[in-house]
Amino acid sequence: MSQHLDKKNRSKIASDQLSHYEILLDNDTTRITFHRIRPGEQSGWHVHDTNYVGYHIESAQLRYERSDGSVGEIKSEAGKSFFYEVGEGFEHNVTNIGDTDMVALEIEYKTS
Repeated sequence: MSQHLDKKNRSKIASDQLSHYEILLDNDTTRITFHRIRPGEQSGWHVHDTNYVGYHIESAQLRYERSDGSVGEIKSEAGKSFFYEVGEGFEHNVTNIGDTDMVALEIEYKTS
């Protein structure tokens, strides 16, 4: 499941640039997390090691960085859901480069 990398975040990202998240549900099979990334904020480095669905409540322009050095941009669209099959897992950080809040729910599946 998504795990924040606190040590890496403290060394690379100012605390006032980290976004807000709240775990809404966490049981044996599922974790649901609410995310809000304001313009200029970052999600913080974290690892996804289980498949998940992202449901975007607000639209925003985002930049992602992966630990392998790849970088890209995506447009988060309100009302859209995306399924992410993570394979062996990946580590990344997301930055809101737009002028609107990114608001989303992340639904992680702990078992197959």
